[in-house]
This record gives sequence, structure tokens and C-alpha cells, in this order.
Amino acid sequence: MKKKFLAVLLGAVVTASVLAGCGGGSAKKESGESESAAAGEMVEGGDFIKGVSTEAPGFDPFTIQTADARSIFFNIYEGLMRTETDGSFSPALAETCEVSDDLQTYTFTLREGVKFHNGNELTMDDVLYSIQKAIDSSITGFREINQYSANGNTYTVTYKKGKDEEGKEVEIPEVKAAASKDAPADAKTLVIHLDTPDSGFPAVVTCPIVPKDAKDLATNPIGTGPFMLTEFVEQDYTRLEKFEDYWGEPAHLDSVTLKYYENTAELATNYLAGAIDGFNSNAGGWKELEGTDYVQNVRHANAVQLLALNNEFGPFKDVRVRQAVAYAVDPDEIIETVSYGLGTKAGTPVIPGLEKYFNDELTDVYDVDVDKAKALLKEAGQENLSFTIRVPSNYQVHVDTAQVISNQLAKAGITVNIESVDWNTWLTRVYQKSEFEATVVAVDGPTAFPTSFLKRYVSTASDNFVKFKSKAFDETYEKATLETDDAEQVKLFKECQKILSDECSSVYIQDISSVVVNSPKFGGFKAYPLYVDDYSAMYSVQ
Repeated sequence: MKKKFLAVLLGAVVTASVLAGCGGGSAKKESGESESAAAGEMVEGGDFIKGVSTEAPGFDPFTIQTADARSIFFNIYEGLMRTETDGSFSPALAETCEVSDDLQTYTFTLREGVKFHNGNELTMDDVLYSIQKAIDSSITGFREINQYSANGNTYTVTYKKGKDEEGKEVEIPEVKAAASKDAPADAKTLVIHLDTPDSGFPAVVTCPIVPKDAKDLATNPIGTGPFMLTEFVEQDYTRLEKFEDYWGEPAHLDSVTLKYYENTAELATNYLAGAIDGFNSNAGGWKELEGTDYVQNVRHANAVQLLALNNEFGPFKDVRVRQAVAYAVDPDEIIETVSYGLGTKAGTPVIPGLEKYFNDELTDVYDVDVDKAKALLKEAGQENLSFTIRVPSNYQVHVDTAQVISNQLAKAGITVNIESVDWNTWLTRVYQKSEFEATVVAVDGPTAFPTSFLKRYVSTASDNFVKFKSKAFDETYEKATLETDDAEQVKLFKECQKILSDECSSVYIQDISSVVVNSPKFGGFKAYPLYVDDYSAMYSVQ
């Protein structure tokens, strides 16, 4: 028997990946909201200018995985499925989705009448091309596909040994197509078979579908979304315009321009000067607007801010030293002083917004205990511990947090040096090459499923930038991903988090709450359990 989803595929699964300062989540209106935003009437059209402090490094969704880029991709690209504001999934470019009871076979029926931004109609060939692109790019979740069928052909995925650009030995995917009389003969049905059960696969197929003849998506993105990119000037602005042939509910705004500012402090200044209509603030920049006319929306970042510890750095190889650091860090003080009391305590890399899977028993495991921190350091022979926190300078919230942590650790006799680096340097040296001792950043996940937040701690994971290695975690994580019983799977995912806490892979501080400031001339703010901005929901107010 198959489970069929015609409208909404339920489940707290999401796509979110790499790193962020802030992102999507549950929204609420706070003080500072202008009554004109509530009293005004929605009108079609208008141009919204948003200030941003970090721009996307490119627009190819298969190679660019920063949170800031994905927040834009949400408006340009679409997948077979899409994530809703409540964390459920609904068909997007697929009109229907059927799931086998063993959670290993997913059948999609392609929606008709969908056009790409270049005017071409969506075909199954575009879908097959995009699946192959995702497999080749090692997009999370596509590694588990062993076969897919469409257009009368069956494509079998195998892997051979090869070398990457750096000469490291890796497994390279091979996809071989063969005629199959058992495959659906029509051009609208896609059947995907997985190696193992995966209840989170709907999140995986929110991955963008692009045209089969797409060239240089990094600078010329072509999707099916409600907005299309029309201009990009590096270090200046990105312009999105309404896609008039959009298959779904059309956007209300005519255009959205993302205006880049090097310093986050400039955002509030330019809002007050009327140069921009809104910006995201998670370091108190919004407080400069008090007493002025603006709409303030508070949402979770859906990214856990952490003091990431390089587990291969000499002293941090000893779990006692990592635990000592955790006992000396006070998340409550950081939330109150840096986040103005708006953050949510974490204790685990899984965001609190995934309530079903979040292990809330871990939030207070490392209650501040300076004496215990000192005792652990003495036991480990690290009474004079000193290390450097390399922090991205473009995120003031992380810079401020690093300073607070430095002061906190000093009480335990730990010396901390702070080194601020630009974002590109941070991405290259810290995230990609693990050339750091410690860093402060917020890490999100590419989907709203726990695997998205936990997979990077598997010993062999390519994005395991903290170099955490634990046989117990690896085994428990594998069991969790293969489990088909929902209750047992939840239990195993929580056990994974407990192992990370027990072995203190890093210090998990908070899910930062971001204040989204908008002019009262605009309404329609929506928040998701993802790091995204949904511009299609926004509208002008008159």
C-alpha cells in the first residue's frame, strides 16, 4: 500500500545547510509595529529594497550552499516539493507524491503548465537532468538514490573510485540508463528508489529543478519560482523581478532589490535615511529605530549559534578540556547581553524549532560551573589553556559573542585571543579547510529534518569542520536514519544529540532570534523553519 499526498505532505522535515547569522522560523509582531501596517489595504505592485550585509557568492544551487544564497534561491528556484511555514511539505513542481510503506520508493507526478524563466516549459528531461546534477554535486540525500525511472527508462546509480580536484580519493557516481518495460511509459511519472528507508526524503526533493540546457547558473540562474533574477552587481545589489508566467499564485510585488552594505551598522542608518525598506537585525541594530515608524517581526534564525571547537586542535583532543570550556561559557548571559533576551537556549545542534526531535534535556547539562571547569583543566594538565577564536567579521552578533565568551573563560583561567576575518576567508580557512582552533558562528541545515543538523558530525562527513569523531555517534546516527518506526527514530535522533553533548563536540549556545525590520508600507511577512525570505508573500500597503 502507498501513502498518497495530493495537497500537503506532513512531517517536520526541512532543507537548510551551511552557515548563517540568522534565518527563518516562527514569527510574531513585537513592540515597534506600526498600526498603519495592520490598518492599510494590500495593493498589487511596488518595489521593495532590502539592506543586506552578506551577499550570495553565486546563484548555482548545486555548488553554492551558503544560507544567504539559499534565502534568495527560495524565490527563484523550486523543487518537486516545497516546505511550508509549519514545517510540512506540499507538492510544488510535482502535482502528487506517493510513498511506499517501507519508505524506499517515492512516486511523483509532474505538474503541467510550468514554465522556466527563459520561457521554456518544464519537462521530465529537466527533472532527470537536475537529479543527475544533484547526485554529481553530492547534494545531501541524493547519495541514497540507487535507481530512478521515467520516460520508459531506468537509471541505475553506482559509484566508482576516483579523485577530486585536490587529488583526494573519492567515490564518483555513475548513472547508467537502460530501457525498461517496467518503468512508467508516460512523460509525467517519476519513480525514485532508495538504498535505505528515508522518512526525510521529501525534504531532499525540495532541491531545485533547472533547465537541462542551463548554462552558468552561478551568474545566470534560471528557475520556475515567482521571481527571476534580472541584475546582479557584485558588492552592490541583486535585483529580482516578478515572473509573469509563474504557474502558482503570483507575487504581489513588481520587484525586490537586495542592497549590499559592508557594515551591519549601516543598515539602520540607511533605513532611517529612506534608502532601504527593510533589513534583518540580530545584534540590536533595530534598537536605533525605537520611536520611529517601522514594523518589527521577530523570528528564530533556525540556526544554532555555537562556539565550534576544532577537535583535532591539541588541547581539544581531550574531552575534559572541551567540557571545561563548556562549563565556563554562560549561554544565558550571551542571550541577554548580545541578543537582547530574544534567543532560545540550545545545548544541541538541532534547532529548538524542530520540537519533535529537539532534545530539550540537554539545554542545561553544562550549567555554568567555573570551579568544575578549573578542576577539569587541572586534571587534563591544561591549567594555562590558551586558544584563538577566529570569527567572521561581517556578523556582529558573532563578534560580540566571541568577546563575551572571552571574558567568561578568563574567569576559569583560560586565555582567548579573537581574530576577525572576512566572510570569504572564514569560509575557506575555517569551514572548508578547518584551519582554526575555535570559532563562533551559527550553523543551519539545508532541510527541516534532524539529519540536516546532525549528519555533519559523522566521522567521515565532508562538512565535519569541527573534526568530531565518535564511533558511538556514527552507529546511532546510522540506526536513526534507517529506522522506519517513527517513535523509535525520534528516540535515536535524541540519543545522537546526547552523545554530542556527552562528548562535548562543541558548545551549543542559542538559536538566535532575528528581528526583521520592514517599512509600514509593506506587509505579508512570513516565517519558515528555514533560513529563507519569502518575497512572494510580501505586498505593498496603501
